[in-house]
Amino acid sequence: MAELRAGRPLRVPEALGLLRDVATALAAAHANGMVHGAVCLENIVVDERGAARLCRDTPTPPATSPEQRRGAAPDARSDVFALGAAVAELLSDAPSVPEPVRRLLATMTAEDPAVRPQTMDEVLLGLEACELMTGLRGFRPGQGPSERPSSRRLLPLIVLGLSLVVLGLALAALLGRTPPGRGEAPESHKPLLDKMVPVPPRPLPAPGP
Repeated sequence: MAELRAGRPLRVPEALGLLRDVATALAAAHANGMVHGAVCLENIVVDERGAARLCRDTPTPPATSPEQRRGAAPDARSDVFALGAAVAELLSDAPSVPEPVRRLLATMTAEDPAVRPQTMDEVLLGLEACELMTGLRGFRPGQGPSERPSSRRLLPLIVLGLSLVVLGLALAALLGRTPPGRGEAPESHKPLLDKMVPVPPRPLPAPGP
């Protein structure tokens, strides 16, 4: 990762793609009871496909969490801090970083572990919210937006999805049932819904000539 940092400044979507790759790997490790405890740029490796993965070559990384510097054992929130610090360092030379991305990184690197996202799954939810609010979509370093499905290619799928929703509402009305979404959310979903940030819908792009 040091080589990537020494080259051109990382674009924000590339940093978001890297954040997603590493957070996903750490979420799996945490689910199995393992904490990395040494997340830093020197320990993030980007392969020839642009996929980011973690190693542990640096025994004393510079981006350890405040609680580790005080002598406490690292936990998942320590990895959250270190990953946020690493991505913030990558974006330090970026000409413009959207405010939602800045807020996510600032929360990840909060001094108090209780203020940070408590799990990597929460980090991934925050990343999705950033993408919705900014219109950006993370991709791996070395790739580009042209390698992702374009809005024109996605338009038929969007139309199909809307058609299925309309059909479902019509069937629900005919059968005398309450359409999905009209009742209260299940209890198990309420904590997640409480954390969601409402985002105004964006208009679909006009079809090209």
